Amino acid sequence: MNRKKRNIIGVIAAEASSIEQRQIIMGIAARAIELGFDTAVITNIYNPTFSDDELYCENNIYELIMSDDLDALILISESFVNEGLRHDIAGYLKKKNMPVIVLGTYIPELDLPNCTLLNTSDENDIFEAAEHLIKVHNIDDIDILTGQKEIDASRRRVDGYRKALESNGITFDEKKVHYGDFWMTSGTTLADKYVSGEIRMPKAVICANDYMAYGLLDRFEELGVNVPETISVIGYEYIGDRMLHTPLLTTYQRSRSQLGRAAVDMIHCRMNGEEYEFTPPKDTIIYGNTCPCGYDRTQYGEELRKARISKDYDFWNLFNPLDQKLIKCRTVDDFVDTCGSLHWLVRNTHNIFFCLCSDWYETEEHHSDIISCRSIMPWLDRTPHETGINDIAGLFADFDRPALYYFTPMFFSKRYFGHIVLRYDEPDAYDHIYRNWLKSLSNGLEFLRMKNDIRYLTQCQNLSEQRDTLTGMYNENGLRKAYETFRQRDGLESCLVMLRICVTNDSFTELEGRINALMDAAEAVRQFCGSNDTCGRIAENTFACLIHSSLTEEQIVDKLSAILVQHNVYTEKYGIDSFLCETVYTNGRLYHETVGECLEGLSEKQRLLNEMRQRSHYREMLRIRNFIYLNPQESFSTDNLRKMYPYSSGHLRELYKKCFGVSIHQDCIAARIARAKYFLTVTQLSMADVAEKCGYLDNKYFLRQFLASVGMTPNSYRNTI
Repeated sequence: MNRKKRNIIGVIAAEASSIEQRQIIMGIAARAIELGFDTAVITNIYNPTFSDDELYCENNIYELIMSDDLDALILISESFVNEGLRHDIAGYLKKKNMPVIVLGTYIPELDLPNCTLLNTSDENDIFEAAEHLIKVHNIDDIDILTGQKEIDASRRRVDGYRKALESNGITFDEKKVHYGDFWMTSGTTLADKYVSGEIRMPKAVICANDYMAYGLLDRFEELGVNVPETISVIGYEYIGDRMLHTPLLTTYQRSRSQLGRAAVDMIHCRMNGEEYEFTPPKDTIIYGNTCPCGYDRTQYGEELRKARISKDYDFWNLFNPLDQKLIKCRTVDDFVDTCGSLHWLVRNTHNIFFCLCSDWYETEEHHSDIISCRSIMPWLDRTPHETGINDIAGLFADFDRPALYYFTPMFFSKRYFGHIVLRYDEPDAYDHIYRNWLKSLSNGLEFLRMKNDIRYLTQCQNLSEQRDTLTGMYNENGLRKAYETFRQRDGLESCLVMLRICVTNDSFTELEGRINALMDAAEAVRQFCGSNDTCGRIAENTFACLIHSSLTEEQIVDKLSAILVQHNVYTEKYGIDSFLCETVYTNGRLYHETVGECLEGLSEKQRLLNEMRQRSHYREMLRIRNFIYLNPQESFSTDNLRKMYPYSSGHLRELYKKCFGVSIHQDCIAARIARAKYFLTVTQLSMADVAEKCGYLDNKYFLRQFLASVGMTPNSYRNTI
């Protein structure tokens, strides 16, 4: 049930703790709350420029873009420095039929038909900076340090500089334009060139961002160049940390907050069918001591206040016991209690939601589409509730006022655990300190997962010499010895049969359910072997049987498959494509030779299965196929099955056959015949009873169809098996 109360604006950012993103988000949230919208910021944490597998898992968070609860999207383009991630984000946006506003620098991958680009004017901003030097300080000898020449933003900033010079009657000189890389080293290099005389030192330099200005100032300080007496310096973008450099930098702040507000206004107008005329907001000068103006005491005092708060939180996060307490946790409830006791380490939040994938503790890298969410705040109801991973509105519905929410990933290496959601009732933003808190949570979850794995292994691994303590079957040592006994018997055809379960990445569930399903599979193996043969669990998800049989290898595999499919505890959890069977006759060979051949056969079948699972619409068709095999006694028609697939029956039949190489009608028959084989193998039911249990109203029709499918009558099959 969708309990959605308000429209939701999704904000797509990367590394939202950086000051640039925080300024934009504050503007978005402020205007959204005024208009009665909820804001959902979807962001990664580390945002590497390279595709590091150890960190790239965090980008699973962007699957939330596909949530149907979002009514509009705002994307902060400049934050996406990773080319591969930009392509992924573009892929998500192409599927969204809603207003999408892209804020910041133009990026080709995000130039999509459904996207509108808004940005402040780099050209106008640098024009204002140059005008300040010319008109306020009467300086006409001005250089500019910009970024890479091939970058559009670099060229625009030079255009603003040139426009200001020429509008004041100053000749533009290309030699006074210096290209860098937007980082501090560019400023350091330019300072060295000035002092060495390689380049004539002007009266002022405009730096196209603060980083380059900081590099310039730091090097000037080392070389004894007086600023602003000898040369004035003006920065751009106002990234903070001015107190770490001397003199205090004069800079221009891009109006990112106003840009965010404008994006929300445009969305609001479009929702109401109105036009919106966008005018780039003007920048604001932040006074410092690198030009003759001198710093603004109030402005600088506010910066110092924020720096002191940040320092306090840095100290508390560095010396708090969160890591140690989380490592001691034995259950998820203990974990949530511990996080709640130290929630105050995350500054100014009104609520924190802990959202875990239902299979978070599994060793596989796949993550479930079901999450369990709960608040960690000690004074609130912390009862967990399950929901779909993309159900964003479900978290918002219990609150009467619009708010700002951050969705950030919890992960360890290549394992995705879920996400943390921060709620701010007033416009606010988290910073780098929260990243440390979240890292502690992710590391703690990995410790907790490993503890669960150890418990599972203690339960499931063989603790005796020859027996598997969970199933009571042989372990590999026991089966190896039994194999030697089988091999030495003369006159009997013996074969090794292997069953590998849980072979698909998405076929996992909670620990208790996993063990129950494993025991159900073990029971199927026992039924297959019967009382006179030998079976064992030789690996966590692999069973092996030694049997005497005159059947063909194909018939043996078919028999085991037919039995396992009828074990609903396993099949309902994992599906009918989650296991593989292989059979080879021993022919007097050594154990490792026979096992090696079996494993090669399983590997080949695994490869074919993986190829099949890549087919379009496979998951949708598998859901239908699982239903058919779990309910073969029911009367099937394409129209009934089409209720599980919202397209035409012809399209359904076509997709089904492409996925599985068999028609729906033939598979319905195969499902009934598989159930019949099960009853004929493990029970003494009459033919009429078997036919009825398999959904046949006419016993004779059942006999004819079984003969046509198997090549022998049901009685002959029972006798042969």
